[in-house]
Amino acid sequence: MENKNILISGAGIAGTTLAFWLKKFGFNPTIIEQAPTLREGGYAIDFWGAGYTVAARMNILEDLKQADMKISELIFVDENDKRKGALSYAKMVELMNGEAFTLLRSDLAKVIYGHLDKDIEVIFNDSIQEIYQDETEVKVQFKSGQTRKFDLVIGADGLHSNVRKLIFGNEQQFEQFYGYYTASYTIDKQQYKNKEFKMYNIPNKQAAIYSTNDNKLTVFYIFTSNEKIAYAHHDIEAQKQILRDVFENIGWKCNDLLAQMDDVNDFYFDVVSQIKMENWSNGRVTLVGDACDCPSLLSGQGSTLAMVGAYILAGELKTANGNYKTAFENYQTIFKPFIERKQKIAQDFAKSFVPKSKFGIWLRNTMVKLMFIPFVSDYFINQFNDSKLNLKTYN
Repeated sequence: MENKNILISGAGIAGTTLAFWLKKFGFNPTIIEQAPTLREGGYAIDFWGAGYTVAARMNILEDLKQADMKISELIFVDENDKRKGALSYAKMVELMNGEAFTLLRSDLAKVIYGHLDKDIEVIFNDSIQEIYQDETEVKVQFKSGQTRKFDLVIGADGLHSNVRKLIFGNEQQFEQFYGYYTASYTIDKQQYKNKEFKMYNIPNKQAAIYSTNDNKLTVFYIFTSNEKIAYAHHDIEAQKQILRDVFENIGWKCNDLLAQMDDVNDFYFDVVSQIKMENWSNGRVTLVGDACDCPSLLSGQGSTLAMVGAYILAGELKTANGNYKTAFENYQTIFKPFIERKQKIAQDFAKSFVPKSKFGIWLRNTMVKLMFIPFVSDYFINQFNDSKLNLKTYN
């Protein structure tokens, strides 16, 4: 096997899944992560489909079952917290033949990280500053000043990928903005006792709360914006002020939830965008996960699809005995058409997720009541299943 020494940028779901499979297949992966530790917090994700299959092949399902948030219902409420509609998670799991979890994104990352081979080198609190490649190797300069050589470099560093910027250019040429922003943070549970996922909508805005397994409460927001908002990605105070400007005095529990925002340590705020690229690879460098194929959180499957992409990339490298040119081409040929379909579904789904009118909110709530009528449920499952992806077994 050739090209065994591989640097992965990012210790998120895509990066750790990739490292797991590369090590299993005989490669020598190294992970570099700019954060000092694994990231905490983050929003809840639906875990099913091909990602569930990958998790089964990793033998991590039992740990994921323990991390399952066991949400009972998604409940739509009005400004007085009165129930206006609901979606049963138990019935959803039943439609998925029991092969589904609701997880915190950070809990999924922790489970995968906990199953990494102990020989895998993980470098926290550092990042890639420069990448130089030729026909034989890739020389990487870290922000810490260290320079090292690798056979391949893989960017698994998310929507705002540093590797993508260094190799392919500025983010703007690949980002498709669909007019949404999201935020989340965790607070003390206090008076909120139940396991429901409660969601409040007014036109163009959504606020939600749900309990975590550690007796905390996650607050989650989405709102629309016709234009991109100017702010620094690391300016947390500016981002919090944007959130206040949008959600203060709109009713329900919003003012109380915003009042607790200053004391949190896991505040997250970002644009809801998709990344679309003609080619995912350049020489000895390629991308995986949100760095190249972000379907956005509105797909409901970004994290699971990141696992699938990482599995296919590692498997194709193994099949090609480390021949990166063949492996990178096959990886894109197999996965890119599937991802493009998922991105289109996410665009369509966004319109019902954050309705832009009172009628749209009423229609969404009404349609949810019909969700488990057989032909409606069949349509829904068809939109989110992964049957069109033939997931190989790489032995």
